[in-house]
Amino acid sequence: MAIGAGGTRGGSGGTGGGCAGHGSRGETPSAELAAEMRRIKDVMELSYGQLAQRTHYSRSSWERFLNQKQLPTRIAVEQFAAASGQDPRPLLIRLERSLAHESAGRTGGAPSGGAPSGGAPSARAGCVPGGAAGPADDGPGARPVVRSLALLTAGALAGGLVTLLARDSRLRHGL
Repeated sequence: MAIGAGGTRGGSGGTGGGCAGHGSRGETPSAELAAEMRRIKDVMELSYGQLAQRTHYSRSSWERFLNQKQLPTRIAVEQFAAASGQDPRPLLIRLERSLAHESAGRTGGAPSGGAPSGGAPSARAGCVPGGAAGPADDGPGARPVVRSLALLTAGALAGGLVTLLARDSRLRHGL
């Protein structure tokens, strides 16, 4: 049972005038992600405690994620979708846009489309005419996300390699 962005079950959501994942109220992508996750939580009648029981995240983590105090991780979004019976892709697209928006803010670049705080640019990354969300990897905001994910992956691999080498060294020396 999927709930679309417009609050209808199984629909593509949206109003047709905007782009799924971009509110016309001038919200930032992270505010839109948190609002959509709160809406799903409310429609599915889930408490923070129930989310904590169904995922690997605590009740307080869910409060931070859904009240926009902290951006959720990709895994948290996937677990939220599974716990609420939703397709994770629309939420993950919003998460990627949120990460790109934060990255653009840190590097001094304007958020997608050049509007300072989620205004209404005419062409937004990932938008397809008719209000459907397109692939998240098209548009100018996608590159910082890919770069960030590549750096994160490289760091994780390097950390794992260091751990394995240290373990191997301890084993060789009988420690």
